[in-house]
Amino acid sequence: MNQPAIEPVKCARCRKPVEKPIYRTIYFIGFDRGRRASMSESLPFCSDEHASHEQMSREG
Repeated sequence: MNQPAIEPVKCARCRKPVEKPIYRTIYFIGFDRGRRASMSESLPFCSDEHASHEQMSREG
């Protein structure tokens, strides 16, 4: 059978394909059932700099 090609992981900040992604947990304020709540999400990044920029942009 034909299997689909494995798509490379993309950086959450710049969307470029990453061969060895760095996963970082990003914390942010979201909504859970209409109420504000502290949430987190583990995202792939191409560099620590991009992870830091993403965290700072979500902090406001």
